[in-house]
Order: sequence, then structure tokens, then C-alpha cells
Amino acid sequence: MDKPKHIALVVYYWPPSGGSGVQRWLFFANHFAKNGLKITVFTPANPRVAETDNTLVTKINNNIDVIYVDGWEPLQKSKKAIGENVGQEKSLKSNLMRYVRANFFIPDARVFWAKAASKAVLKSHTKTPIDVLITSGPPHSLHLVGLRVKKEHAIRWIADFRDPWVGFFQNESLPMAKGAKYKHEQLQEQVLKTADRVVVTAPSLAKEFEQHTKAISILTNGFERLLAKFTDQKEAMVYAGSLKAQQNPKLFWAAISELTQENNDFASQFSLEIYGKVAESVKQEINRLGIKKWVKFLGYQSKVELDKRLPQAKALLLLGIDMPKTHNIIHGKLFEYMAAKRPVLGIGPKPSDMEPLFDSHQMGVYASFNDKKRIKSTLLHWFTGTEIPFQSKEIEQYQRDKIAEKYLTLILENA
Repeated sequence: MDKPKHIALVVYYWPPSGGSGVQRWLFFANHFAKNGLKITVFTPANPRVAETDNTLVTKINNNIDVIYVDGWEPLQKSKKAIGENVGQEKSLKSNLMRYVRANFFIPDARVFWAKAASKAVLKSHTKTPIDVLITSGPPHSLHLVGLRVKKEHAIRWIADFRDPWVGFFQNESLPMAKGAKYKHEQLQEQVLKTADRVVVTAPSLAKEFEQHTKAISILTNGFERLLAKFTDQKEAMVYAGSLKAQQNPKLFWAAISELTQENNDFASQFSLEIYGKVAESVKQEINRLGIKKWVKFLGYQSKVELDKRLPQAKALLLLGIDMPKTHNIIHGKLFEYMAAKRPVLGIGPKPSDMEPLFDSHQMGVYASFNDKKRIKSTLLHWFTGTEIPFQSKEIEQYQRDKIAEKYLTLILENA
């Protein structure tokens, strides 16, 4: 085929939706548009999202066409999560909701919106032919759009996986029957074998997918630019982003509790600022340990505001998922933290694709969820000792414009 001129992008998270899920494709789509490609984005007219960030709307390239697709979703007007944290509730109603979500909405609750999106893409293709279709998940229902379109037209299709599918921690948190798990495996295999190219963000996930396809590439998330430091004053540890029940670092909270009782200097110098939605189970643990004085919940902040705050932090906190088989996730927040060039305490699974990045780029300290000794000693040293020596190095390769250029090359070379 000729070099592609028209790229269609199917994404669930798009401005004014907030959060890390928006950043990857907002930037890549802008980069493609700046390089002369016609970009059409298909996204929900009324998405169920946790937060909004209107500042991101101003960053959309004027040459990008956005088609807002109406489609039904369960609990569309509800703010209550049905996949991530609803398991904290123990009522009969919540348990029933989780069972229905797990076994009747496969691969996820956006499956009906994906059907509407498929029709919108096919309709658009008849008017303005599409050269390349890119579907980005999660939600992984969006990859079903690629399957549907590919069956009807010889459009080149790239399935972009920001996170795993089978074994994804949100699915593993649900009461999924054996038949539902098998259906997930079938659908994932269909997507991997049908897509012309599969793109993932972590090496371990690429290795898992290689048993289904050899047409696979690793293109990580990244950061937009190095963040400017406005003053030399450094205070507080900062956590930016949602903090889910599956991320609750119980031994981290225990370490804070012990240190504030054992060391007066630590008690007077330590504080943690959390920017984002926090699971109730996390708040309950903090209340139980009596450390509310040192942990501040400051709510969701726009990316513009967080970009100002991160480089002023004394240290940053990164949390993985405290569940088996989550080693193949590299959180997008890790790269935003890189850009702040502040020391990072990472707490996550071991082994993990994140840990080598801490070592090779001198980001800070990475500890497992159950390594209270290392967590505690790191906190004590960082908040009672001298200046912390970690300053992210050799991170230029993770600038988004460089990753976007690799993505564009991938699209053009495989046309």
C-alpha cells in the first residue's frame, strides 16, 4: 500500500478526561498531525471517567478531527466504580454488581460502546478512506472495534496495549467464572493474531504476547518535557494520581506510624501529599494507624498544577499493584516522575519491569510491598539525612516526542 495519509484512532480517554490514560495518545496524535497526517479520533460522547482536566483540551492540535460517539454503558451517569474499588463494599447489591460486571460485560463494561464505535469507524471509512486504524486499551473492548473493522475491510490495524488484558489486575479483582476467563483468553488471542501490529508498553508483556504474534513492538509511555524547578526549597513527599484499593501499601503506612513515634526529627519533617482519588480502604488504614497528621488528601489536580508541584517535592512516591502477575505493568506515572528529577520511592511487585528503570536511571529506591525494613530505612534517611543523591539520569530517550517519532516510523515503515 501507499504511505498512509489517514490514521483513525479509537480511544476511550480523551480530553477533557483527566488522568494518565489520556496523555499517551493525546501527545502521539498531536505529533502525527504535526507531521502532516490526517488524524481522526473516535471517542465517547459521554464517557464514564473519574476526573476531568479542561486544560488538556487546549493541547489538542487543531488539525485533529474528533468524532464523539454515542453508545450505551452500564451506570453511565453514576460516579461509582464498578470494576476497581467497588469490592470494598460488602453488601449483597455490590457483590451482585461485581458478578454481573465480571461475567456479562466481556471484556469490560465499555463493550456496548465499542459496538457503536465500530459502526462509526466503518461509516467514516466509506466517506474518507482510512489507511491505518489504531485501537488503544484498556478498556480492551476497544480492540473489538479493530476486529470488526478488519473483518470488513483490509485496513491496517495496530492494537496498542497500555496495560495487560488477560490477568489484568482489575479483572482479577472481580468474581469471574471459568467460562468468562476463557472468553477473555479467546478474545485476546483473536486480537493478537488478527492485528497487523501489536504495540505494548512493557517488555514482560511483549514476551507473553510473543506466543500469539511476532508482529510486536515495545513503545513505552514517556514524559512531555523536563519539569522546571521554581525554587530550591524541597518539602514533603508527593503522590500524584489515583490510589486504588489494589495499591494500598500497608507496610508503608506502618513504617510511617513507627517512625513518627520513634524519631522526633522524622515526625517534625515528614509529610505526604496525595493528589488524586483515594480508595476508602486506604483512608481507613491511615485512620486506624493514627497518622492522619502526616498524610494530606488534596484531591485531583490538573496536569498543569502537578507539573509545578512535582519538582518541588522532597521525594515522590510510586505505587505498583499489590497482586500477583502485575510485573508486566510500567505505570505511566513513573515517566512523569522522571521528568521532575526528584528521588522516587517505588513500592511494587518483585520482579517488575519497573525495577530495572530505577537502577539504570538512578531514580531512587525500589522496594517490594512486604519489605518494610527497606521502606522504613529509606524514609528515615531521606527525611532526616542530608540531600538525597538520586537525580534521574540519561532519561532523554523517554521524552514523548522521541517515542512518538519511533511510533510514526513504525507506522510508515510497515505500510
